[in-house]
Amino acid sequence: MTRYQAQDGQEDRHGEMTGAITVNMILSMTPVGVWCFFVGPWLASFKTVLIVALLMAVILPIACLPLSRRVWVLLSEWAERV
Repeated sequence: MTRYQAQDGQEDRHGEMTGAITVNMILSMTPVGVWCFFVGPWLASFKTVLIVALLMAVILPIACLPLSRRVWVLLSEWAERV
C-alpha cells in the first residue's frame, strides 16, 4: 500500500494527514454519540453514561488512529485514480 503524503499547507502542526484526523473523528465519535443518545440512557444512570462516554471519547480516537490512517490512504488512492 502506498503512503499518502499531504500537500504543503494541508498538514496539521504534528504533520499528520488532516483527512485521517477527520476519518478518525467519524470512526471514534459515532459510537460515543450512539452510546450517549440511544444505548446508555436505556442501560444506566446519567452519571454512568457520562463516565463511559468520557472514557470512550478519550480512548477511541487513540485506538482508531491506525485504522483511520489506512482508510484515508485508501480514499486518497481512489481519489487520485478518479
